[in-house]
Amino acid sequence: MGKRDCKRCKGKGICEPCFEGDTRTKCHACGATGFFIAPDETEIRALITATRGKNKGKLKTGMNSFKTPARAYYVWRMARFHGGADTTMPIMAGVLNRSDPFEPELDALADVIAKESFGSNMAAALRWGRALGL
Repeated sequence: MGKRDCKRCKGKGICEPCFEGDTRTKCHACGATGFFIAPDETEIRALITATRGKNKGKLKTGMNSFKTPARAYYVWRMARFHGGADTTMPIMAGVLNRSDPFEPELDALADVIAKESFGSNMAAALRWGRALGL
Protein backbone atom coordinates (compact mmCIF):
# COMPACT_ATOMS: atom_id res chain seq x y z
CA MET A 1 0.00 0.00 0.00
CA GLY A 2 2.73 2.51 0.91
CA LYS A 3 1.41 5.98 0.24
CA ARG A 4 -1.25 7.65 -1.89
CA ASP A 5 -1.85 11.16 -3.15
CA CYS A 6 -4.01 13.45 -1.05
CA LYS A 7 -7.54 13.72 -2.48
CA ARG A 8 -7.76 17.44 -1.64
CA CYS A 9 -4.59 18.74 -3.33
CA LYS A 10 -4.18 15.83 -5.78
CA GLY A 11 -0.60 15.22 -4.60
CA LYS A 12 0.68 18.80 -5.07
CA GLY A 13 0.81 19.88 -1.43
CA ILE A 14 -0.81 23.19 -2.33
CA CYS A 15 -4.44 23.93 -3.05
CA GLU A 16 -6.99 26.64 -3.59
CA PRO A 17 -8.05 28.66 -0.51
CA CYS A 18 -10.92 27.15 1.47
CA PHE A 19 -12.95 30.38 1.57
CA GLU A 20 -12.83 33.92 0.26
CA GLY A 21 -10.11 35.91 1.99
CA ASP A 22 -8.16 32.80 3.00
CA THR A 23 -4.48 33.37 2.26
CA ARG A 24 -3.30 29.81 2.95
CA THR A 25 -2.19 27.81 -0.06
CA LYS A 26 -0.54 24.87 1.72
CA CYS A 27 -2.85 21.88 1.87
CA HIS A 28 -4.04 21.48 5.45
CA ALA A 29 -5.39 17.96 4.85
CA CYS A 30 -2.00 16.34 4.15
CA GLY A 31 0.20 18.92 5.87
CA ALA A 32 1.50 20.13 2.48
CA THR A 33 3.23 16.80 1.80
CA GLY A 34 0.87 15.85 -1.02
CA PHE A 35 0.36 12.30 0.22
CA PHE A 36 -0.92 10.08 3.02
CA ILE A 37 0.93 7.06 4.40
CA ALA A 38 -0.97 3.78 4.72
CA PRO A 39 -2.81 3.41 8.03
CA ASP A 40 -1.30 1.31 10.81
CA GLU A 41 -4.01 -1.00 12.12
CA THR A 42 -2.11 -1.75 15.34
CA GLU A 43 -1.73 1.94 16.15
CA ILE A 44 -5.39 2.67 15.41
CA ARG A 45 -6.54 -0.25 17.57
CA ALA A 46 -4.30 0.98 20.42
CA LEU A 47 -5.83 4.46 20.26
CA ILE A 48 -9.45 3.30 20.29
CA THR A 49 -9.29 0.39 22.75
CA ALA A 50 -9.40 0.89 26.51
CA THR A 51 -6.39 -0.54 28.33
CA ARG A 52 -7.53 -0.02 31.93
CA GLY A 53 -10.61 -0.25 34.07
CA LYS A 54 -13.81 -2.22 33.67
CA ASN A 55 -13.88 -1.61 29.88
CA LYS A 56 -10.39 -3.02 29.27
CA GLY A 57 -10.22 -4.47 25.77
CA LYS A 58 -13.38 -2.68 24.61
CA LEU A 59 -13.82 0.41 22.46
CA LYS A 60 -13.31 3.63 24.38
CA THR A 61 -16.27 5.89 25.03
CA GLY A 62 -16.34 9.64 24.72
CA MET A 63 -13.43 10.04 22.30
CA ASN A 64 -12.99 13.67 21.30
CA SER A 65 -12.30 14.16 17.58
CA PHE A 66 -10.14 17.21 18.28
CA LYS A 67 -7.81 15.32 20.62
CA THR A 68 -7.67 12.07 18.65
CA PRO A 69 -5.97 11.56 15.29
CA ALA A 70 -8.55 11.69 12.53
CA ARG A 71 -8.08 8.12 11.30
CA ALA A 72 -8.54 6.60 14.76
CA TYR A 73 -11.59 8.76 15.39
CA TYR A 74 -13.04 7.76 12.01
CA VAL A 75 -12.61 4.04 12.65
CA TRP A 76 -13.92 4.33 16.23
CA ARG A 77 -16.99 6.32 15.21
CA MET A 78 -17.84 4.15 12.20
CA ALA A 79 -17.42 0.94 14.22
CA ARG A 80 -19.76 2.24 16.95
CA PHE A 81 -22.30 3.35 14.34
CA HIS A 82 -22.28 0.10 12.37
CA GLY A 83 -22.26 -1.95 15.55
CA GLY A 84 -25.34 -0.13 16.90
CA ALA A 85 -23.69 1.58 19.90
CA ASP A 86 -24.25 5.09 18.44
CA THR A 87 -27.49 5.64 16.56
CA THR A 88 -26.86 9.03 14.97
CA MET A 89 -25.24 9.43 11.58
CA PRO A 90 -21.43 9.80 11.81
CA ILE A 91 -21.25 13.05 9.85
CA MET A 92 -18.18 14.53 11.58
CA ALA A 93 -16.18 11.34 11.07
CA GLY A 94 -16.61 11.74 7.31
CA VAL A 95 -15.86 15.46 7.41
CA LEU A 96 -12.60 14.94 9.33
CA ASN A 97 -11.55 12.13 7.00
CA ARG A 98 -12.68 13.42 3.60
CA SER A 99 -9.22 13.89 2.05
CA ASP A 100 -7.78 10.53 3.16
CA PRO A 101 -7.26 8.25 0.14
CA PHE A 102 -7.17 5.19 2.43
CA GLU A 103 -10.83 5.55 3.44
CA PRO A 104 -11.87 2.16 1.95
CA GLU A 105 -9.26 0.42 4.12
CA LEU A 106 -10.40 2.35 7.19
CA ASP A 107 -14.03 1.37 6.46
CA ALA A 108 -13.01 -2.29 6.25
CA LEU A 109 -11.18 -2.00 9.58
CA ALA A 110 -14.23 -0.35 11.17
CA ASP A 111 -16.40 -3.25 9.96
CA VAL A 112 -14.04 -5.81 11.50
CA ILE A 113 -13.90 -3.91 14.79
CA ALA A 114 -17.71 -3.54 14.85
CA LYS A 115 -18.11 -7.31 14.45
CA GLU A 116 -15.52 -7.98 17.19
CA SER A 117 -16.89 -5.41 19.64
CA PHE A 118 -20.64 -5.51 19.02
CA GLY A 119 -21.24 -8.80 17.23
CA SER A 120 -22.51 -7.12 14.07
CA ASN A 121 -21.61 -4.48 11.54
CA MET A 122 -25.17 -4.26 10.20
CA ALA A 123 -27.06 -2.68 13.11
CA ALA A 124 -27.00 0.78 11.54
CA ALA A 125 -28.10 -0.58 8.17
CA LEU A 126 -31.07 -2.31 9.77
CA ARG A 127 -32.07 0.77 11.75
CA TRP A 128 -31.54 3.38 9.03
CA GLY A 129 -32.76 1.14 6.22
CA ARG A 130 -36.19 0.97 7.81
CA ALA A 131 -36.18 4.73 8.41
CA LEU A 132 -35.29 5.36 4.77
CA GLY A 133 -37.86 2.87 3.53
CA LEU A 134 -35.37 0.33 2.20
